[in-house]
Amino acid sequence: MNKHARAEVRDVSIGLAVVSVLIAVLAVVFGPGSIAGASTYKVDATFGQSDGLSVGSPVRAAGVTVGNVAALALVDGFRVRVTLEIQSDVVMDSDASAAIVTDGIFGSKLVRIDVGGGEKNISDGGVIAYTEDAVVIDDLLSLIISQARSKRAAEEAKEAEATETEK
Repeated sequence: MNKHARAEVRDVSIGLAVVSVLIAVLAVVFGPGSIAGASTYKVDATFGQSDGLSVGSPVRAAGVTVGNVAALALVDGFRVRVTLEIQSDVVMDSDASAAIVTDGIFGSKLVRIDVGGGEKNISDGGVIAYTEDAVVIDDLLSLIISQARSKRAAEEAKEAEATETEK
């Protein structure tokens, strides 16, 4: 074998090794639950607003990813029905609750599930009755700013009144 042929064999071998390692890493990252054939069931939850939530967003219970958002649909009264696809080994009680939260301060939105402690379980096609809407940071900041402005205006009015009575 000449020098050029050995270099080609070495390059191909290294390429195959890199691809094999990449496939192994992806299998570990996405785990067996993400590979086709994983058993799931679907439940619906209705929210007033779902700002930032999208199809594919994670669903977590106790900080562990247990599913994802399968669908979003606008329903009566401009509410949002969110269909959640949950791993079949996760059992939710009839009094389970769902909240749309942010992953960290500036992270993406996800659905947090509190599985509850009721006597009956929610089955495939069931509904989570207790929900908490997404907190919209812009609305929260607007509320804080308006409260600060009204407090400042009240203090200025108080100072102006005190100055008036001194005269």
